[in-house]
Formats: sequence, C-alpha cells, structure tokens
Amino acid sequence: MKSHALLVASIGILCCFSLLCQSFTVRNIARASSRSAISNDHLRSKTNLFSLNDKAYQDWSQNSRLDVRNLLTQRAIQSFMFLCAECRDPHSGRWIEEFLGTKNLLEYHGTGASFVTGMHWDVPLLELLDQPKDVMIVSAKRRGAGHGGWSKNNPYLKERFVEFKISIDPTSLTDRIIAVREQLASEWVSDLEILGRANQQILDSYFQRAKDDRKKEQNQDFTPTQTVAFERTAINAFNNQTVFGATGSPFRKGSFDLLYNLCTQASIHRLLHSLRERGDDLNLNCLRDFYVDRLADYFDGDVPYGRADDFIEELLLSMPSITHREDGKVTLTDPFGLSEQIIEIRNDIVSEWIEAMNQVPVAHNGVRRSLLDKQMGNASTGNPQDGSSPSQGFE
Repeated sequence: MKSHALLVASIGILCCFSLLCQSFTVRNIARASSRSAISNDHLRSKTNLFSLNDKAYQDWSQNSRLDVRNLLTQRAIQSFMFLCAECRDPHSGRWIEEFLGTKNLLEYHGTGASFVTGMHWDVPLLELLDQPKDVMIVSAKRRGAGHGGWSKNNPYLKERFVEFKISIDPTSLTDRIIAVREQLASEWVSDLEILGRANQQILDSYFQRAKDDRKKEQNQDFTPTQTVAFERTAINAFNNQTVFGATGSPFRKGSFDLLYNLCTQASIHRLLHSLRERGDDLNLNCLRDFYVDRLADYFDGDVPYGRADDFIEELLLSMPSITHREDGKVTLTDPFGLSEQIIEIRNDIVSEWIEAMNQVPVAHNGVRRSLLDKQMGNASTGNPQDGSSPSQGFE
C-alpha cells in the first residue's frame, strides 16, 4: 500500500504543473426554507471548530453532531410526521414541530437538526414522553358558500368557520416514533452494506478513468470530456428501484444520502484526529482548511444529494502544494493520500454503524421502560385532562 501511494504521489507531482491552470468554480447552493431546522450558532468558526484541543476531533460516538443514532432519531421523527400527514393527521406533525421548535421539518434534507445536536439520541423522545396530554383547537372553513348553500354570490355574507378539538397524547406519539425508529434501523443495516460496497469501488473507478484518459492522450484524442474523478456508484445505488422499492420507509433514498454524507464527515474527523496524533501537521492543516472551507456547502444545513461524493472528488482532483520549512526542507501535501485514508476509514465506520443499528432494539429498552411507567401511572391515577378515573383506566 505504501509503495502504491508513493507511485500515485509521484504521478501527481508530475501532473500538478499542468493542473495549476485549472480552477474550480464554487456552485451557489439554493438554501431551502427549512434552514431553521438547524442551529447556526456553532458554524463558520475555524477557531471554535478546530482548535487544538481534545474536543476538536471527537469520534462519532462521542460527538452528537456525528452520531448516527442521533440521525436515526431525526429521521424517525421526520418519517413519522410524514406518515401522520398521509393518514390525514397533519395536526400531530404540527404539534411535534412546535414542541421541537423547528419549522418545515418535512422539507429538511440534512444532518444535525437542532433538536438532536448536543444531546444523547434518546433525549428528544424522553422529553416528548414527559409532556402532558394536550388539546389543539383547529379552525376549518365550512363547506359551501353562503348560508347552507344559499346566496353563494352574496358579497355581504361572510365565510363561516367551525372550530373543533383534537387530542394530542405524547405517550402514544413516543410509542409510535420508537416503532418507526426500529424499522429505520433495520433498513439502515442493509443500506449501510450497500454504502460500504459503493465506497470500495471509488478508487478502482478513479484509476480506471485515469487509465482511460492516458489512452486518449496516447491516441491523440482531444475530445473534451467532463472532469469526473470516479463513477458515482452510490448515486446509482439509491436511484436503483430494485434496491429502494416501494416497501421501504418514505424517506429511504434521502436517508441513504444523509448516511453517506454523515459517514464521510465522521471519517474526516477521525482522520484529523489521527493526523494530529501522528504529528503530521502539514497534511493536518491541508485537510482542516479544505474541510472548513466547504463545511457550510457540503455538510451543514439543507444540502443537495450527492455531496459526499462531491467532497471526495474535489479532494482527489486537488493539486499537491509545496511548502518550504524553516529547516530548508521542502514538503509536499498529499490530497490523494488523504482521500484514500478517508475512504478506508469510511469502511471502518460503516461496519461500526451496522453494529450500532443492530443494537437499536436493545437500546430502546430504557425508553420503553419509561414509556411503560408513564402508561401505568396514567392508568392508576387517572388523567385529569380526559376526565378518567382510576377504575376507568383499567376497564
């Protein structure tokens, strides 16, 4: 592997001078109205995000922003809200949004929603479980213009509305969200396996395209082609209807893309930690600056599909930079080597996340115990909001 990396680095050095004239255009990303689903307080600061302290490069299991279990909670709530809307119960979804303090959560395609950042994965569920029963007052316009269908075109008759009450039971909502979360975890086990296979094909595709480009140069074929570092196997996977059929959860394709994105970000953090531990300050600074400059467009907030591959591709196509040290030695950064290490670490994290998803039903025992305590407490004491008595609760 070392000799292989040295060979590639040598090729990169020979080619870097012809690539110096190339420039990359930064695409303007249209932000969706669901931007409010994330908290922007912690963004955009290199000093705060990547200072040389232990908290700067925490692993995914110690960092709620990178924890796949927090993403699972976020997607479970989003999926449950979608199912409520499909079953003509948009009011429960609206109540959940008000409880979580978010807006347009169903339209949000991104990781790190504010209600799962900075806390353990089960905190939103336990806080939801602690909420008392509530009643929403919904106002609806009566059918038919005028009064009882008469005088439809009379401009002096005002439209009439009717109000009705809708009961909200947070205990029931928590129980159903947990069921959705377990279903998603089961799906993600197979989806992560697909992600792992796609990840392993990236470097093979990269070398094959480089080989094809050299053949074109030898044959003096100067037909302009789009600069693509490797085949987007992951995109092809989640566009494959035989893989993501109608039997899956409503946001399965989106969840696959977010898994890929979060796994890439977790791999970057782990590599940054490894580079710091090895004392490789040159490549540490190179990757850190490259990552921070693209953090907002590639990983934070509402992001387009395929951003994980975009990041790796841009890093693969980056030019090595030469640095003159104080001792007179010349050092060279290795963007390809960094990309290769991210891909390898991503394989390890995929395996860790598969194990984490397999443990989800067991991890739910604590929440289910609290859920059972809440249900038994309501049954034994009676809920004053619904007028039930202790004896009525057991009937």
